[in-house]
Amino acid sequence: MKNLSLFALLSTLFFTPMQGNAQAALIALTFGDKVASEDFNLSMEFGANYSGVSNFQNNQRAIETNFGMAGNIRLSDQFYLSPTVFFSSGRKLKLSNYSLTSGNNSLDQEFIDQKAEIRLDYIDVNIPLFYQISKFRFGIAPQVSFLTGADLKIENDFGAFDYDMKHEVNNLDYGLLSILSYELGTARKGKGLFLQLRYYQGFADIFKAPVSPNNLNNYYVSFHLSLPFITEELAKKNLQSSKKN
Repeated sequence: MKNLSLFALLSTLFFTPMQGNAQAALIALTFGDKVASEDFNLSMEFGANYSGVSNFQNNQRAIETNFGMAGNIRLSDQFYLSPTVFFSSGRKLKLSNYSLTSGNNSLDQEFIDQKAEIRLDYIDVNIPLFYQISKFRFGIAPQVSFLTGADLKIENDFGAFDYDMKHEVNNLDYGLLSILSYELGTARKGKGLFLQLRYYQGFADIFKAPVSPNNLNNYYVSFHLSLPFITEELAKKNLQSSKKN
């Protein structure tokens, strides 16, 4: 029965992110401790991305947030697999001089070489493989991101204009994610907490039409928190083990 519940939760997390993000998160929050064992647990994932775009001139990196859920599987004492879905993962780019290309000539003429901000919203799916040494975990993962929104805000001396540019951005992004994680095993009364530093490098061009001679790729550095859901019994065992050490 427990294995069936575990399969149902993982299926919910991975196969409904495009339809019921909040529902999947609610299910994981409600049943996370009920399927926890020494070899498996769910965790809540959230953090802040310091994001940018490679090969894009006159851009400034900016901070956006992400939120998701992960399933953490112990393969051995040193190796862990962590399938993860970020239901909300933002990237933001600030441009010092950008010219609007909406196709409306009179409108585009009003916004030439102006300050602009581009926000890209994704659902990220990745499967990190971690190697643990003491309290440190080193992970690497392929990541696929599904675009859910792309908005441009550009302004001149007379005001600002919001432009939906989703049709100009590729629906799929993919790349490689590397992770450095540090475990605080006795935090949260023994339930634990992981502090993580993540770096993502995208390989796909962001825009559908050529904007630059070189590919424009997403990248970000993220400070990240991972909060495991485990039972009270396992939490007490962690505290007792820590006192012995």
